[in-house]
Amino acid sequence: MKRAAVLVLMVMASGLARAQGQSVQEQLDELKRTVAAQQQTIQAQSEELARLRGDVDQSKLQKQDSPKLSMTYGRPTITSADEQSSLSLRAVVQLDSAMYDQDNDKAADQDFRRGSVGAAPNRETLGARDLSNGAYFRRARFGVEGFYLRDFNYKFVTEFGGAGTEGPARINDAWVNYAGFAPFVFQVGAFAPPANLDDSTTPDDLVFLERAASAELSRTLGGADGRIGAGARGSGPRWFGSVTLTTRTVNDAEVFDSALNVVSRASFLALTSPDYNLHMGASGTWAFSPADQGAGTTPRYPIRFRDRPEIRVDSTRLIDTGSIDADSASAIGAELAGNWRNFYLQGENFWFAIDRRPTTAAVQPPNPHFGGYYVQGSWVITGEPRRYNPSTGSYRSPLPYSPVAWPYGLGAWELALRFSHTDLDYREGSGGTAASGIGVRGGQQDIWTVGVNWYLSANLKFMLNWLHVDVDRLNPAGPGNTTPFGAAPATPPLGVQIGQDLDVFAARAQFAF
Repeated sequence: MKRAAVLVLMVMASGLARAQGQSVQEQLDELKRTVAAQQQTIQAQSEELARLRGDVDQSKLQKQDSPKLSMTYGRPTITSADEQSSLSLRAVVQLDSAMYDQDNDKAADQDFRRGSVGAAPNRETLGARDLSNGAYFRRARFGVEGFYLRDFNYKFVTEFGGAGTEGPARINDAWVNYAGFAPFVFQVGAFAPPANLDDSTTPDDLVFLERAASAELSRTLGGADGRIGAGARGSGPRWFGSVTLTTRTVNDAEVFDSALNVVSRASFLALTSPDYNLHMGASGTWAFSPADQGAGTTPRYPIRFRDRPEIRVDSTRLIDTGSIDADSASAIGAELAGNWRNFYLQGENFWFAIDRRPTTAAVQPPNPHFGGYYVQGSWVITGEPRRYNPSTGSYRSPLPYSPVAWPYGLGAWELALRFSHTDLDYREGSGGTAASGIGVRGGQQDIWTVGVNWYLSANLKFMLNWLHVDVDRLNPAGPGNTTPFGAAPATPPLGVQIGQDLDVFAARAQFAF
């Protein structure tokens, strides 16, 4: 082909030479120079195309190797290019405020309202007479979570909030689990083991500012945030189950031997459809080895039930059994819940028991038992349902159909009501008399709570609560404990009423992702 082209060019050059008076040699030299120039141009173009093709291939390769950034409901997540690992940022910030409406306080020898048992300088001894209005960060949690090599999950979250006042930074979650044997997961570290239905509801999904008192007593016996332990759980479309061996929490003071507990929960959906769910379940915690405070300490193996009146702006607890020397303790719960479209109802009943540690006394005191329950419900007036989460066996907040945005977005609005009853009395005796050596005067607490929740978006929520609190509690002073609140007038006269009625108006602003 090349020779034919050269012959054609030579013939053309000869004709041109004759036509223009140029020699054939001159025309051939000129054509050679033209062909050489064209070959250089073609070579340069080929090299440029190769370079561009390489740049495109490298760009594709770099894109394939780059991690992926996504935002789901405002939560930033980085996922590796091979989708084998991820890291998500987490945050829950809750700013609470409250105003306590109670009778004016008087001198300690005239005003007998008291909080937790404990001698001065225990703030709760006399703080119950004048609970503190104010505002504080109930929760301020920041951290990361994700998965590694697909089958390992992890979470590390620090807590800067607190109860009554923001506490020092501490670990709220620090755990890793293995999910390679689906549907079962094995977990170890510091976390909140599922202790009951209310406990399994995350703090950012709660219907009210705080969990019901009886549910809180159940979760704190062997669970609660930052509890160190190891356990297993499993879940399916209609069932959930978990069992965890736990010890101390990361915030507990040092003791001679840490507590050992078993925390368990199981639930299932008895009925389910796109419009409704009917949930049933049971929970149980067994504290089979209470913490050992050391020889010479009284009591050496204490178990104690006490709680605040379902609000934390003031940290004073109004019901309290005091510390009981225990061989073991238990909390058993039964749960029932359901939703139909935008209506929701939930309730739990709890039975608490303490096995006293044997003593050298001729007559052993009987083992006390206590109880409590709550019933709560809500109506989302804008139509959104509370969502059932099978992986935790609990309900989540509604997602607004129309998040707040100008001019038409109104978010989701929810009206809620709860009644809770907690009884920490056992053979409490009659008013005006000293406590017996076998009874427990922890008090009875009834609370009505009315709530209004405004969900502006999936991440932002405002809550208003009105609580009416009624505490009936006798002075626990008696044989073996004549001054439970310290020397008079801190400890009131024998058998007087140390409870009270009050109203609380509280609000919360929450941002979570």
